[in-house]
Amino acid sequence: MSDLLSRLCALVAAPSPSREEGPAVDVVGQWMSRPAASPVRVLQMDRNIAGFRSGPLPGPVVMLCSHIDTVPATPSWTRPPLAPTLEGGRLYGLGSNDAKASVTAMMEAFLSAPVRRGTLIAAMVCEEETGRNGLEAFLPHLPKPDHAIIGEPTGLQIATAQNGMLLLDCVAHGRAGHAARPWLADNAILRAARDIQKIADLRLDRLHPVAGATTHAVTLISAGTRHNIIPDRCQFTIDLRTTAAYDHASLIQDFRDLLESEILIRSDRFHPVETPEGSAICAAARRANPEAQLFSSPTLSDWAHLRGIDAIKWGPGLSEVSHTADEWVEVEMVERAAGMYGEVVREMLG
Repeated sequence: MSDLLSRLCALVAAPSPSREEGPAVDVVGQWMSRPAASPVRVLQMDRNIAGFRSGPLPGPVVMLCSHIDTVPATPSWTRPPLAPTLEGGRLYGLGSNDAKASVTAMMEAFLSAPVRRGTLIAAMVCEEETGRNGLEAFLPHLPKPDHAIIGEPTGLQIATAQNGMLLLDCVAHGRAGHAARPWLADNAILRAARDIQKIADLRLDRLHPVAGATTHAVTLISAGTRHNIIPDRCQFTIDLRTTAAYDHASLIQDFRDLLESEILIRSDRFHPVETPEGSAICAAARRANPEAQLFSSPTLSDWAHLRGIDAIKWGPGLSEVSHTADEWVEVEMVERAAGMYGEVVREMLG
């Protein structure tokens, strides 16, 4: 078993569901204490940990960032989730794909690649899957990066755009009454149904050149307390996956103009992001992996907290395997990723 695979197995075996990442943080902290090509300074805050290596010459700040938390294992797992198993070139285990493969490959590059100018940061953070105490809280305590790679399972293809997310809770108000006399009441469900039909008919037709269309869907609805009471309140939720073709403020206003229901903002934290034209980090990644395709990622990641920074999302594993039972990653892809991350660091800081 290679050293890289041994380290990935150790990280997968360390339980780290969101908000309980302590054992995995300890594993990463032990790696940061290993001898490296230059001295490593370590900063740990709560369940976030970062290592810093600086060269003798001035230069840019480059950040390698991934997350150490996982979703919980579902009952449909057929293998012990925290017992990493190697079969047919695949490593099975909870978090192996999302995103401990990226963490392991990034740490290999962080410790081994030469840093002769500027600063290299390896930031491994908590609560990416759920919560607010990860990169969002940690970033103000780190040097501002000039360039960043967010490690997520992209099949080593390079994401140059990522959708945002806007969640709107809508409340239709009516008047309660007895189900036997509906004409004396004002059924909030019917008010909500009219608004939901308007949403179904709505076309957000501005297209982003990379990310495509902004999408919207009603995903939750709740009303009523008893079968014989006409409800005076019906709440439903709209999940929008946004692109830079629309800003969130104008979308919120458009929905307020369209619907009768009251609109409450549940989440406006995750705005769309994209790699700037002429990106140095993207060019270096493409040289490290000339076969990589550029694409737009529909899934959220910590990249959302790096707006305005030259960044890409790029890592080993497959997005469609994330959060599935018997999660796995191709070991060969993890090894390739470690080499590619190292090539980018050498080009930008070596």
